[in-house]
Amino acid sequence: MKLKHTSTKQAIIATILLTATFSVSSAISADNSRIEQFSKQVAVQHNQGNYSIIEQIGNNNHTHVSQSASYQAGNFSSIYQLGNYNSATVAQFGGNNISNVSQVGRNHKVDITQSGSVSGGLNSNVRQLGSRSDVQISQSGSGYRGISVEQQAFSSNARPVTVETY
Repeated sequence: MKLKHTSTKQAIIATILLTATFSVSSAISADNSRIEQFSKQVAVQHNQGNYSIIEQIGNNNHTHVSQSASYQAGNFSSIYQLGNYNSATVAQFGGNNISNVSQVGRNHKVDITQSGSVSGGLNSNVRQLGSRSDVQISQSGSGYRGISVEQQAFSSNARPVTVETY
C-alpha cells in the first residue's frame, strides 16, 4: 500500500511542476535574436571563425547579426541589452571586424555595417544610455580603424548619430 501511495504522491508532484512550468513559460515574453554566420573553409590550425555573444535582459529586445568571414580571419560581435524595446543590427563582411554594443534603457537603436579586410581591423564600440537614441555606423577599407560612440539620452529626444569611414 505504501508503494502505491508514494507513486500517487509523485504523480501529483510531477503534475504540479509541469503546470507551474507551463504557467511560467507562457508568462515570459521572449526576446528576438537572429544570427547568421558564414565562413569559407578554415584550416584547423588557424582557429578562426565568426563569434557573437548576445545578452538580453528585458522585454521586446531585438538583435540581428550577420557575419561572413574570409578563410584567414573571423569576426566578433558582442551585444548587451538591458531594458525594453532595444534594437541592434550588426553586419560584418571580410575579416578582423570587432563590434561591441551596450544598450541600457529603452527604445535604443543601433545599426553597424563593417566591411574589413584581413590586413587590418575595423573596430566599433557603441554605448547607449537612457531612452530613444539612434546610432548608425558604416566602416569599410583596410588598415586599423576604430570608432567609439557613447550616447546619453535621458531626455528621450537625442539626435541620431551617423558615422561613416572609408
